[in-house]
Amino acid sequence: MKKIITTIGLFVVILPQSVFAQGGEVKKIDDTKLISLYALQQKNPDDDFLRSRIKEERESIRNAIEVELNALVAVPADEETIDDSGELSKALDRQRNIIASLQERLRERRIDLDLLNAEEEKFYLNAETSSGAIAEFKTTISHPHLLARQAILEERISMLQVLLPHQTDRLDRLNYEQTRQQFGALMDFGYYILILLIIWFCEKMVRRFLLTKITNQSVRYSVIKFFTGGIYILTGLWIFGVIYAKNPNILASFAIVGAGIAIALQDIIKDIVGWFVIHQSALFSQGDRISLGDQTGEVIDIGLLHTKILEIGMPPDGVLEQTGKVLSIPNGQILIASVNNYNMTSDFVKAEMKFAITFESDHRRAEEILREILNEETAEFANRDRLQHQMRTKTMYIPYEPSDAHVFKDIAADGVEFALRFAVPIGSRRGVVTKIADRILEAFNSEDGIDLAY
Repeated sequence: MKKIITTIGLFVVILPQSVFAQGGEVKKIDDTKLISLYALQQKNPDDDFLRSRIKEERESIRNAIEVELNALVAVPADEETIDDSGELSKALDRQRNIIASLQERLRERRIDLDLLNAEEEKFYLNAETSSGAIAEFKTTISHPHLLARQAILEERISMLQVLLPHQTDRLDRLNYEQTRQQFGALMDFGYYILILLIIWFCEKMVRRFLLTKITNQSVRYSVIKFFTGGIYILTGLWIFGVIYAKNPNILASFAIVGAGIAIALQDIIKDIVGWFVIHQSALFSQGDRISLGDQTGEVIDIGLLHTKILEIGMPPDGVLEQTGKVLSIPNGQILIASVNNYNMTSDFVKAEMKFAITFESDHRRAEEILREILNEETAEFANRDRLQHQMRTKTMYIPYEPSDAHVFKDIAADGVEFALRFAVPIGSRRGVVTKIADRILEAFNSEDGIDLAY
């Protein structure tokens, strides 16, 4: 008995609150006819006509509930076609709120139905408690009244269960549309990057295969510089125009954000600018021997922020050989330090050898021997040096071309001095000089009229 009274007490506390939560909806449904039909059915439980009339009335109630809920979840006219990301976010928030509201209503209706089922079990189906003192705790007037409320709640629950999947599907579609818009912005970004790459490629091809055909060196140099500068200026203006058209207030944002970024990332920005200058100006490429400031080496990698070189020892502290050390130099250094590229015009440099023969020696025969040796050993180097120079300096203004090997003669204090000047591959000077010196010594030793001065 105590347990029954406690349960009924909970009904009294909870059920009115649940009914109050749905009160606005219950008042919209006229249950008078349904109550009358259930009252008649209790007197005539086997009447098929009453069953069909109850079924029709419930269908009418279901239709009214459907109209009510459809009005609740109806899509506003401005959300039928959504193009703006801000409007899409609002639609997503509204749809989430609708689903949360429907789920809350469903939860409340199920609680209400459970309480009514419990009340029916306690007061209308249990003969012992169908009358008596505890009957005052009932929340319904009569059993037909309870059955009508049960029917309305069942119809509401049924309609909510039907409606929720459709609303969840709409939420999924809105989420997909938002994802598509986000990736759409990424695709637009990739589209403009592709255009920039095409512009860069076309500019390079025109400069390499068309403008370099201009025979006058001065005109060619001026035209290439004007064309390249004009292309990148126009590209920059086009990019700014596209951004400004889509975001008219971008200037204020640039002024605020740009200043902060420039201060916080100034070193990184310098390195990126340096990387751009390296490629655009073709200062050097992989494999070139360069001097950047007081560092000399062969370029092995050009990154966005750093350039790596394989160190070359420089006289007087070192020799012209690789030390095995890899130096990583910030690209920003090229903006403030001098850059010397040994491979800019060709892969060859000039080397010199000096020595003297006695005044009594046959200097004309010596000169003839030296020219013959230089021609045999370095003629190929000179030809390749000339060809490379012609190819690599088409976009530059260099008024001279590499010359063949030369033998210069002068009078020194101890005899006739010869200076040999010839082209050697970069990094191969010692090997070539050694081979030439070997042949000169053998040739002079085989000549009776030529002696080295010492």
